[in-house]
Amino acid sequence: MARWLLIVATALMAGCGGGDEAVQVTGVVTGADGSPIPCESGTVLFQPAAGDNATGQHASGAVLPDGTFKMMTKVPDDGVKPGHYKVVLQLWKSYRDGKLAVPKQYGDASTTPLEATVDGDHTHFEFKVEPGA
Repeated sequence: MARWLLIVATALMAGCGGGDEAVQVTGVVTGADGSPIPCESGTVLFQPAAGDNATGQHASGAVLPDGTFKMMTKVPDDGVKPGHYKVVLQLWKSYRDGKLAVPKQYGDASTTPLEATVDGDHTHFEFKVEPGA
C-alpha cells in the first residue's frame, strides 16, 4: 500500500498530463488603425479570469515602441501557464504626469474588454484599442 501511495504522490508532483507547462507568448498592441500607440512606458498584464478555468498565473510583458511584447511569469523567457486571462494595458503617454495612452477601462481587470486564452495553439495575440485622449 505504501508503495502505491508513493507512486501516486510522485505522479502528482510531476504534473501528469503536462497540460500546464508554460508556453512562450508574444503579441502586439496597436491602435484601431493598426499603428503602434505612442507611449513613454507600457506593460501588458495577463490576470487569471474568474471562474472554474482560472488556472493560470499572473504574467506581464513590456510594450516596446513598435507595440510588440513578450510575456513572462516570474523571470524573462519563462512563458505563461495555459489558462484564460483578462488582459490589462498600462500604457502611459507620460508616466510622470499620469497621462494614459489608452482609455482608462483597459487599465483594470474588471473593466477591460480584452481577454486571452493561452494554450499550445494560442501563443500570439493582437490587441487593437482606441488610443486615449
